[in-house]
Amino acid sequence: MSDYALSNGRLHAKLILSIDRKNTLEEAFEVVHLALKYRHLGVVGIDLCGNPARKPITYLQPAFTEAQAQGLPITLHFAEIAQPDSYELEEMLSWNPQRLGHVIHVPEELRATIREKKLGLELCLSCNVLTGLSEGGFAAHHFGEWWRAGVPIALSTDDVGIFESSLSNEYLLAARHFGLDRKQLLELSKGAVDTIFGGQEEKERMLWLIEEFWP
Repeated sequence: MSDYALSNGRLHAKLILSIDRKNTLEEAFEVVHLALKYRHLGVVGIDLCGNPARKPITYLQPAFTEAQAQGLPITLHFAEIAQPDSYELEEMLSWNPQRLGHVIHVPEELRATIREKKLGLELCLSCNVLTGLSEGGFAAHHFGEWWRAGVPIALSTDDVGIFESSLSNEYLLAARHFGLDRKQLLELSKGAVDTIFGGQEEKERMLWLIEEFWP
């Protein structure tokens, strides 16, 4: 853990810097270089975000290749909206991300790839339901499918200030709508630990906290 990472003794805050789909390649490289420059202060990875309808994004690939070459993990906002084909999603998977966010409208053949690679998934129940990205309410959210598939999942709020749902409430929603008991919620938390970009030492520390909480 970085000596400069924000900490209250148990909660350690790290940063992931985002490349927006609207950025130029030069701006994207600047984000990567800033992440490398401030890695010692707690920057741990690179993200792709922005309006999912904005295309193309192929020109941004060299920046993500550079991030990977420098050991910066990658997470991508992925399949937030329905696509006419799977070309862009296939390209994004070729960037070798460690995590994917949202994963709502994913073709079946790519779902199989995600399951096989056991990519970490950042799932946002309240965000997806309240914005209409996911149809059918909480009980129909794709969390259920990915949970049954056994891939590591990190429940996320996306934006607690907008959606007025804390992370604890997201776990409560998962428990209520998918019948998860206390043991399963703890297993879900362990899966989230598997997806973090904080390093092995931080993973072990967080797993110890979960085990401490178990009794």
